[in-house]
Amino acid sequence: MKQWLLLLVLFFGCGLVQADDSATLKIVESTARSWFKLVDDGQYKEGWEMSSTLFKTKTPEAQWIKSITEIRILRGAMTARYIATAGVTKSVSGFPDGEYIVLQFYTTFAEKGLAMETVTLVKIAENTWQIADYAIK
Repeated sequence: MKQWLLLLVLFFGCGLVQADDSATLKIVESTARSWFKLVDDGQYKEGWEMSSTLFKTKTPEAQWIKSITEIRILRGAMTARYIATAGVTKSVSGFPDGEYIVLQFYTTFAEKGLAMETVTLVKIAENTWQIADYAIK
């Protein structure tokens, strides 16, 4: 139920990425998938290092490695990941105003099946985005 509520909030609360923003969406999705590749491969330290200062401030490295290790042990290996939604916003709870894109992925795992992964990216320079937040449900 929370997943559907989050989808509705994203749909109505954020501007949807327009077709003319397809180049930006490709960059953002590529950045997210590169980051996911590190996490999927168990390179949690590298994933943390690739993330934005916002992410690093919110989640210290040791805490990140401990929590993502626990999550991934429970869920098992990632078997498939499909983008579900993309939304743009200037405001994300807990972060300063800026340019953000929130991507949601339907992801299947070997042990726990289907999950919703939400990754928020922040624009740090022209055509440069970094991970600001990650959640899985």
